Amino acid sequence: MAKGIYNPTYFINNPEEADVEATLYCVVLVNKQTHKREALKIGITKGKGWQAAVKRSSGFTFHDIRIQKTVTGRLEDIYYLEDFLHEKWAHLQKEMSEKFGGWTECFEIDDEIIKSIPDTV
Repeated sequence: MAKGIYNPTYFINNPEEADVEATLYCVVLVNKQTHKREALKIGITKGKGWQAAVKRSSGFTFHDIRIQKTVTGRLEDIYYLEDFLHEKWAHLQKEMSEKFGGWTECFEIDDEIIKSIPDTV
C-alpha cells in the first residue's frame, strides 16, 4: 500500500509536527455519477474533527463522502492508528478505477472495519 508523507522518520526529522492536532477519518465514497457507495476510505488530515475531513475530501473529484467515524489526537498518534488499521484490513483493500489523493487507502465497505476504529487514541 502506498504511503503518504508521514512515516516514523518524518517524526524524527520533524519532532514539532508530532503534537499537531490531526484527525483520522473513515468515510464512505459515493460515486457522483452513479450515486453508488463504492468504498471506505481511511485517511488522516491535520485539523480537528469532521470539518477537517470534509475539507480534505475536496480533492476526491469523483466522489462525495459520507462520514462514518472520526478520531482526533496528536498527529503522530493518529498516523500510527491509520497505519495499524491499513495493515489490519489490507486483505479488504479495494482498487479504485479513478485515481485521486489517497486512492490507495480504500477498502471494501465492511461494518467490521468501522467498528474496529477506536473512539480515542
